[in-house]
Amino acid sequence: MVDVLPVIPAISFVGRSNSGKTTLLEKLIALLRQRGYRVGVVKHTVRADVETDLPGTDTRRLWEAGAEHVAFVTPDRIVHTHRYAELPPLEAALTGVGDVDLVFIEGFKHGPYPKIEVVRAARDPNLIPDVEGRIACVTDIPDLACGVPKFAFGDVVELADFVERLVKTHS
Repeated sequence: MVDVLPVIPAISFVGRSNSGKTTLLEKLIALLRQRGYRVGVVKHTVRADVETDLPGTDTRRLWEAGAEHVAFVTPDRIVHTHRYAELPPLEAALTGVGDVDLVFIEGFKHGPYPKIEVVRAARDPNLIPDVEGRIACVTDIPDLACGVPKFAFGDVVELADFVERLVKTHS
């Protein structure tokens, strides 16, 4: 595994399902935005049945008709939906992310980007085996031996400081 940061710094947040990754990212993104950072997010799921728009909407009807690519444009956003025959590579998602200072990736535990692992005792008190590129852990387990900087779930300011240092060293 090669520690890679693309032109825009990217950090993966990995952990078991329902370990608190999204909740942590919500807090971290809000704090970094207050500090003036523009943050992009790429979220991965293993579920193929996720609904990205509501049944009956025009974009959904066009998708169900078989369109390979649907773009939905509103006054404040553009949403692109592409068809893939198999799991698209993470780089395909990152290619569409721009005009941000950093990108958080939720998931892709075997991807090439530095990882912050989220470990919650109630979910599974162990680190995910074979995760390469772990640079920090966020956990509610005080004695978790992760070999990298460790943050509690309430340490969002300290985690933001850690992320900010990574972004500044990447510049």
